[in-house]
Amino acid sequence: QSTYMDDHRLPAPKVLPFPSQVIYNRVGKCGSRTVVLLLRILAERHQFNLVSSDIHNKTRLTKHEQVELMKNISTMPQPFLYTRHVHFLNFSRFRMEQPVYINIIRDPINRFLSNYFFRRFGDWRGEQNHLVRTPRMKDDERYLDINVCILENFPECSNPRLFYIVPYFCGQHPQCREPGAWALERAKQNVMENFLLVGILEELEDVLLLLERLLPHYFSDVLTIYHSP
Repeated sequence: QSTYMDDHRLPAPKVLPFPSQVIYNRVGKCGSRTVVLLLRILAERHQFNLVSSDIHNKTRLTKHEQVELMKNISTMPQPFLYTRHVHFLNFSRFRMEQPVYINIIRDPINRFLSNYFFRRFGDWRGEQNHLVRTPRMKDDERYLDINVCILENFPECSNPRLFYIVPYFCGQHPQCREPGAWALERAKQNVMENFLLVGILEELEDVLLLLERLLPHYFSDVLTIYHSP
């Protein structure tokens, strides 16, 4: 026999996945386009809020920009996964709840090679593509042999370029932009304390499998989707 409370009980609140706030501050030329395509399918299938920023060339932010972005992220409907090319943001520093971070990196030399040719020719070496992507690049720069670039120490091919990955984990502190032990140690500390997973592109299938195990509410079935034609 039912009671009034049985008949008028409020529906059980929706249980949010844990974690319900995830940031993928994707490193450029490390497979992020593939992962974002997978996330679009997964977001529709698993009903989480995917917010993919279309800002691709602003990884370093002023203090004001950091606060505004973190406020915007913090007010997104949960569960969410936010993705953008941006250096690590320390929410705790501004007394906001710290989301869980994930990222994927690759061998720095391979990333450098990929970026070198991407700047000149885009995703494929078609005439129209590079004319649209970098119309002001002169031909002597566009067709510069990468071996010449490295051996003659052109700025684009100097050692600091290989440091590109570290600030994504070090963060927004000015010293994070300077190659050296301080930035590397800060990056390692942030990885240990704030990143659930940092995968390696060269082992992408294993990374996806780990994401499926660690974040099933977001990545369940990701390997099946990845292998689908």
